[in-house]
Amino acid sequence: MLLPEKFLTCVRCEDGLKREEGQTPVPGEGIPNAEVMLIGESPGAEEMKNARPFVGKAGENLNGFLESVGLNRNNMYVVNTTRCRPYKVTEKILKNGTKRITKSNKPPSQHAIRSCATWLDMEIDLVNPTLIVTLGSTPLKRLIPEYSISKVQGTLLTVPIQHAGVKEESREFTLSEREFHIFPLYHPAAIIYRRELQEVFEEDLKRLRQAVEKLQLNSVLM
Repeated sequence: MLLPEKFLTCVRCEDGLKREEGQTPVPGEGIPNAEVMLIGESPGAEEMKNARPFVGKAGENLNGFLESVGLNRNNMYVVNTTRCRPYKVTEKILKNGTKRITKSNKPPSQHAIRSCATWLDMEIDLVNPTLIVTLGSTPLKRLIPEYSISKVQGTLLTVPIQHAGVKEESREFTLSEREFHIFPLYHPAAIIYRRELQEVFEEDLKRLRQAVEKLQLNSVLM
């Protein structure tokens, strides 16, 4: 883990306060000096259970998509925008009179995104990737809020990004002085729920491969 130990006890937002006993925020994972960083949205139930990003079905989907265009996740750094699972609770009374409580994922709040901002910025600074691939609207809006995922997915951007202030728990953003290479993709999970995006996503992955080759990021090529 690249982050300091105090990260594991972070309760800066409501999602952190709702963590189950024994669970910790989910740190990034991968090569410490990776040329490519993947940024997703938030951990799900499997990620919280394992304290790792993109595991279980989500991880299998991501790995499969990357491998389909000859890219190796093992040589990347993978992280989420927020670090604890955002969820809603639903209660239902069954026919036998018992109560069933279910937890379902929901998008992270702006408060959670801002509360986790310095952790993400710290990992970006430490890894110093040449290319950042955002998976879905949440990480894209976190880094470059003026862009819409439907307008720039599959496009290599070179732009300044938002980062939090120098104070450890800062929730205010300013623009970075340097520019970053950003490649926005739809989130792999979106393809499951919106089949019409399948073809678009596959084409965007091919463009990602082209961007990796253009930037000569040979470490992630299979």
